[in-house]
Amino acid sequence: MARGRQRKNRTKVTLERRWLNKNDEELREAIIADASPCYPADQPPKPIQLNTAMGLVKQRNTFVMAGTGSGKSRVSEFYFHLFSPSKKAVVLVVNPLDALGDNQVKEKIAQGYTAINLKKLTFNSKVAAKIKRGKYNFVYLSPESMRHIFFTDGGW
Repeated sequence: MARGRQRKNRTKVTLERRWLNKNDEELREAIIADASPCYPADQPPKPIQLNTAMGLVKQRNTFVMAGTGSGKSRVSEFYFHLFSPSKKAVVLVVNPLDALGDNQVKEKIAQGYTAINLKKLTFNSKVAAKIKRGKYNFVYLSPESMRHIFFTDGGW
């Protein structure tokens, strides 16, 4: 470490081992059991939702491209619910357009979550600090915002 520089204190939020040690079938059943109380009984998890959530748990690069009404929004909720509430997990969700993020934030807030749609013009060090503290359960951003926020000097 360079003289005069201190190491930054970083806390990585991880899933509990009980999720990570399951085989695919056990994990699928556990996600269903965990998610079922949160949704109407006549709306069970769809295969695309389960497979995507499982990919996230298994720490695989995960991308979902599906039509309107396919249930993409629930994937992030399934994943969020797997973390202990005390962990203050933050789930990043990439949307193709900023306007879609605005809609998602409204939906999440209506469901009792905390959420923010990061935009190039609204991101600053105060917002970054709130995200790092776990103030927001869900952070929505567009690819353009990601490029600006994460890959420029002084960003994240």
